[in-house]
Amino acid sequence: MKKGLTRIICLTLALVMLSFALVACGSNQQAAAPSQPGGGSAGGGSAGGGSAPAGDGRVWTIDAAYAAGEPVTRSWTAGLNELAKRSDGRIEVNHYYAGSLLTFPEIPRGMVGGVAQWAYLPTINYPDVLPLNTRILQLPFMGLRDALDAAEIWMQLYDEFPEMGEEMATFNMMAIAASPLYAYQLHLADKSEVRLHSDLTGRNLVPFKPEFIPMLSRYGAAGTYIPPGQMYESMERAVVDGYINTWAFANWFGLHEFLNQHVLFGEYGMFHEFFIYVIAKDFYDSMPPDLQKLVLDIHRYENYAEFGGERGYEFFWRETESFIDWQIDFARNKDNLFVQLTPAEVQIWKDALDMENLHKQVITEINDLRGDEAATKIYNRAREILTQKYGS
Repeated sequence: MKKGLTRIICLTLALVMLSFALVACGSNQQAAAPSQPGGGSAGGGSAGGGSAPAGDGRVWTIDAAYAAGEPVTRSWTAGLNELAKRSDGRIEVNHYYAGSLLTFPEIPRGMVGGVAQWAYLPTINYPDVLPLNTRILQLPFMGLRDALDAAEIWMQLYDEFPEMGEEMATFNMMAIAASPLYAYQLHLADKSEVRLHSDLTGRNLVPFKPEFIPMLSRYGAAGTYIPPGQMYESMERAVVDGYINTWAFANWFGLHEFLNQHVLFGEYGMFHEFFIYVIAKDFYDSMPPDLQKLVLDIHRYENYAEFGGERGYEFFWRETESFIDWQIDFARNKDNLFVQLTPAEVQIWKDALDMENLHKQVITEINDLRGDEAATKIYNRAREILTQKYGS
């Protein structure tokens, strides 16, 4: 089973991971000191002059790579513009929208090469190159019950485990914060009601999460990997019958016209997706301490009036939440079928997925890849935090 799952994951993600082939030995970043999130350094660094005082005339220019639409770009543009405003002219920002600078698969390579200094990572895109950061808390049915919790628990883990920061630093990246994108639900083109996994028989689905593929195959459905940009044509031609993703995905790729049924797993979802804000580590290290602090304050720590008293990642979530509510209302007005699963029905899906065994397989794979037990430590700590927060 373990070898089969590994083979499926490799095959389904081959397209996405192709652009990373030349990056494996990319950066020679040293292990980071634990004084910043994930071990980021608080001093000067390789890009030169990290101890430059305020007022010496130096300007740090951030080329920010965006690859998706609202509300992501609107919220994060606001955060970076706030950073530039409060830097007294020492930070300038160039915004590159809609993948015009880097697409999602190109981001790690682009950060190593200095093409961009700021980007965001949807976790589903990097399971092989950043497994500690993008596969553990995001395992199917991990137990998260709240979108903001997904981001905040990930940030807590990133602070506690330097291995997560070191993994980012391999690609010249340092994580600033995470922002939730809500839970993954099942969206279908037909109205033949789906309540149990057995109701998926005969359908061809895009799960956007390779761990679901064995379950789909076991119960008579096909699990297919199709890049997000090809989803519109695939649904238009009825090549696929639906997908597992967030509500925001339908609007970004114009899929609402094809969708007629939404199977809802409640606030738990099938798993919680979030974006990770990253800054180029050598660029961050080159900043003086006051600018480093400003970067972290605005996006992670500090409540301030310009964002309605919320921190950057919280501000992002409020806009995302409003955006998702609008999309749900849009689907209801189209008379789409909404199937709200009960907790007992969700448990049947968990059993069909063989969740506990699946989690063990994934953690073992990551440990084998790395040659250490970091994934086990992070997974166990994540489950401990979830138990403390939710009581089960």
